[in-house]
Amino acid sequence: MVSVIPADLTIDEARLRLTQQRLVAEFGLFALGIGPLQRLLDEACRVSAVGLQTEMAKVLQHRPAIKDLLVAAGLGWHAGVVGYSTLGSGLDSPAGYALHTGQPTLSNHLAQERRFHVPSVLAEHGVQSAINVVIGLPAQSPYGVLEVDSTRRHEFVGADTAFLQSLANVLAAGIARIEIEEAKDALLRDNDLLMREVHHRVRNSLQLVRTMLDLQSRGASAETRAQLEGAAGRIMSIAAVHQRLYEGGSVAEGDAVLYLQGLLDDMQAMVDEYGESRTIELEMSPMRLPGDNLTPLGLIVTELVTNSVKYGAGRVLVRVERTETGLLIVVEDEGAGFSPAQPGRGGLGMRLVTALAKGDTSKSVRIDNSIPYGRIAVTMTF
Repeated sequence: MVSVIPADLTIDEARLRLTQQRLVAEFGLFALGIGPLQRLLDEACRVSAVGLQTEMAKVLQHRPAIKDLLVAAGLGWHAGVVGYSTLGSGLDSPAGYALHTGQPTLSNHLAQERRFHVPSVLAEHGVQSAINVVIGLPAQSPYGVLEVDSTRRHEFVGADTAFLQSLANVLAAGIARIEIEEAKDALLRDNDLLMREVHHRVRNSLQLVRTMLDLQSRGASAETRAQLEGAAGRIMSIAAVHQRLYEGGSVAEGDAVLYLQGLLDDMQAMVDEYGESRTIELEMSPMRLPGDNLTPLGLIVTELVTNSVKYGAGRVLVRVERTETGLLIVVEDEGAGFSPAQPGRGGLGMRLVTALAKGDTSKSVRIDNSIPYGRIAVTMTF
């Protein structure tokens, strides 16, 4: 920062102005950092007092609805002042006068002032002189007033007012930044609550569809009942995928390994519940995927693993690899492989997998019959 110091200043005055310039620059960096509002206000009071060599300073928050100025932060005040004491926001106080006029207010002799009255809180502390500047533009509903007070100094000058106003301008920018961050955080919290409600309703709706299918299957023929039960199972698979995606913390993008491992853990628990000594394992390098890709990936893996658990044997291994156009998903087990009696490419499940994989329908799903155990590979295109 280039400093401009008049040549006719004394050495002490020149040092003070250089110190003030440095303090404004340092406070600017501080205000850009992420932190709570109160910390910023407290630091503004400290810097104000140091820069103007006073023992007292405060930030007054304007509350238009109540028409007052609250001591939101302060330095050098008795207990019970900061956070509690208020001043009038009209022309009856130095701070109110500055806020009302929109101009810095300097008074080296408060007791002789005719522009406003001396607030009781200032009189109780023996304040004799003060400078008040507006925090923010008056036309844009300013945050309030930054004030320095002294019980001994009577020689504040225009350069002191300029320093304090520069500091207040930086403070206003810092407050605006924090308010934007807080508004964004509040919006994210509201969105999270909304998404929780949406996911809850989706899950309930899927459960309702499954219940309707279960009711519909009663009294139906064996073939129809089997089809309805299969559809009901897939509905709950969608619910499980949906739940895992939501639990990942972001529906926009997620950890694909963590997501799939969670799904497979759920399926492993169901296998264990039925008393089968089979394991489901995942081989996959770390990767993050958009939610629009995670959902079909989860559904494809769920369908293939379900198929392997139902018709295969032994360990079920899931491998997922990146390709130039998407993912290669391979599921294999230690069974005898696909047989004519087992649902293949023409079944509802494989048709669902093919649709989710996108790409060339003749190549996206490949059943490997060249090996003596079950293996199916799906090429998923983004």
